[in-house]
Amino acid sequence: MNVALIGAELEENLAIRYIASSLEACGHKVEIVPFNSEQDTESAVRQTLAFEPQIVGLSMIFTSRGREFCQFAKRIREAGFRGHLIAGGPFASFNCEFLVTEFPDFNSVALGEGEELMCCLAENLDHLERVPGLCYRDDSGVPRTNPPVGNPDKLDDLPWPKRTTFHSYFDKPIASVLSSRGCWRDCAFCSIHAWYERVGGKEFRIRSVDSIVAELSDLYHRHGVRIFNFQDDNFFLPNPVKAAERFSAIRDGLRRNGVGQIALAVKARPDSITEESIRVLDELGLFRVFLGVENTSENGLRNLNRRQTVAHILNALRILNDFEIHVAYNLLMFEPDTVLDEVLVNLRFMGRYSENPFNFCRAEAYPGTGLECKLRFEGRLLGGPFGYDYRLKDPRSEAFHQIANYAFFDRNFSDYGLHYFNMQVDFSYQLLRRFHPDLLSQSLRAAVRNFIKQTNLDTFERCCEIYDFVAACDPADGVALRGFARDARVRVDQHSRELMVRGERILNWLDDTYTRKVSGIPNYAPAPPEPFGSDSAKEDIPPSVIPGLEFTRPGSGWEGVDLFGVAQAPVPYKIFRARLAEETRTGEEAVCASQ
Repeated sequence: MNVALIGAELEENLAIRYIASSLEACGHKVEIVPFNSEQDTESAVRQTLAFEPQIVGLSMIFTSRGREFCQFAKRIREAGFRGHLIAGGPFASFNCEFLVTEFPDFNSVALGEGEELMCCLAENLDHLERVPGLCYRDDSGVPRTNPPVGNPDKLDDLPWPKRTTFHSYFDKPIASVLSSRGCWRDCAFCSIHAWYERVGGKEFRIRSVDSIVAELSDLYHRHGVRIFNFQDDNFFLPNPVKAAERFSAIRDGLRRNGVGQIALAVKARPDSITEESIRVLDELGLFRVFLGVENTSENGLRNLNRRQTVAHILNALRILNDFEIHVAYNLLMFEPDTVLDEVLVNLRFMGRYSENPFNFCRAEAYPGTGLECKLRFEGRLLGGPFGYDYRLKDPRSEAFHQIANYAFFDRNFSDYGLHYFNMQVDFSYQLLRRFHPDLLSQSLRAAVRNFIKQTNLDTFERCCEIYDFVAACDPADGVALRGFARDARVRVDQHSRELMVRGERILNWLDDTYTRKVSGIPNYAPAPPEPFGSDSAKEDIPPSVIPGLEFTRPGSGWEGVDLFGVAQAPVPYKIFRARLAEETRTGEEAVCASQ
């Protein structure tokens, strides 16, 4: 049987790649079809139909792309697909009955992990009632959900994910890997816990050391992979001592298998970080940690159910920075009960700890999460399946959030955003430091560190301007808030352009340093980047196109007001790649036409 699996492939999509290898192990043929944005619709439809599949599976992970996938389902039906169309992933799972009822293009929705379910579906297309964990319409059109049997406990039994091509950095191929599934915490904003709980079985499962070592060794020797991106929700174990022992066993196993110099990227909670574990991982090649800081107010951490303290955060940053590891993190500065004093705590953290790239946004109420349940119980939940929304209880904090969300929209959420770019510069520097430390001059190191600090401190300063305005204004004065937001966005975007020029020069410096190394040309120290605020920045990158503003007017109370008409949910920068590029082109064409 032919099965087409469709999903985002900006980096290796391990969800569909694990399913693909499991299906192939059962004798089926599988085609992986990239669908990274709406612009990919027609090409993805053509590739899918050319494969002539009997089953098409859509990897619907993110709420922000829910409508795109529903539109894709309609389009592929219009193009002639008559087989079974199934959706999977957290978004689809939490909205299963909604999808099969409101979108008849879907035949079914998978509730949990898809390896066993998809193999069972392929054997029972005419008897859907035999497929555990499947939501579908029965013969009368009524949604039915088969009881799940739980996600697989023994991850070692799963075939390794299907591999095709690899991206690379500095000519070093990179592969995504999983050493565990699930998480051993239940944060209020995260749907991971709820998704795994939905189908039963253990929520946190780990692979054996032997299995991990075997896969990494195979990727190293057979495919030349040198960079391993671990996509575990949390790479660490609950017990720090056992975590260090596990990492030591992986290190020793790789050495026995002849695996040489590699680089690792992982995700971690601050309370997982210990000097013992990081020392072992440093020997393994750890170069990047995405650290779950989330909030630096003790009250904010409690409201988000993080079960960690500010002391954990500061200790983790100290350890990781002592080992000079690339650390990036996100601040969920806003949650339903945030007050202005807690915003100020997070702002002061930005100012005091500006060494590492970061981003900031609001904690979103995804289906099944503690936040969604809380807001629904309190009658504060807005929106619907394609994106829940809410207003902060404190009017001044809500005003701060709306102004910041508007003013920093490009900097925080676009593929061209400065905060992502800041992470990219440090990411590239740290990779070069891992594989070619002899190439890095102190001038280059200083330029990288200074760029990161300048970016962070500029964000800190712009946010402080918003804080001072909000602390003194009438939060119900929509005219004043909108006017200030316009001015704030102009300042943020202008400073972003200037900093982007500096960052581009540093990236070029890094690339040129490596190119000269592989070409056998003696290295040299180029002129340093132009200082922040130089006039040359205004000619290198065109200004972003700020769309016309159509603000909604206050209605019956603060809770219903959206002053700025922009997406409240923080949208991953990759999702907006094509969309922002198209908006920029359209805006430039409009300017040219008016002239």
